[in-house]
Amino acid sequence: MPAEKLSGRKPKGKRLRVLVVDDQDAVREVVSDTVRYAGHEIVGASCDGVEAVQSAQELRPDVVVMDIAMPRMNGVEAMRAILAAGTARWVMLVSGEYRSLGFTKDDLAHSGAAAFLEKPFDVNQFLQLLEGWAGELAEQ
Repeated sequence: MPAEKLSGRKPKGKRLRVLVVDDQDAVREVVSDTVRYAGHEIVGASCDGVEAVQSAQELRPDVVVMDIAMPRMNGVEAMRAILAAGTARWVMLVSGEYRSLGFTKDDLAHSGAAAFLEKPFDVNQFLQLLEGWAGELAEQ
């Protein structure tokens, strides 16, 4: 989505601390830029599930935005480890290749993910999810 269509958004609620996980540099960069645009903080970036679990342990982000198809450990396995350890509050899975790994949207909806967006994802939907979580944190 062109940047001019995103202009005018103001962050609401508490500023989120976000860990971005994707094996593609360009995707990590786009997601990170979008998170920053929304007024939130990127606390780290990882390129696979193993790094994601370690980074979440060290950084304790509010949100992990994570691809599913990655080397060493896929995003669903990494999400389960992160949620079991309590090292992030929300995990948003994003993927265009989830079907090739044998997952369905129903599987992902019941996997523990706070949200699932199919790549290429709708930026406004992504921003709305972040805004909702920031509002939840502000209420605490």
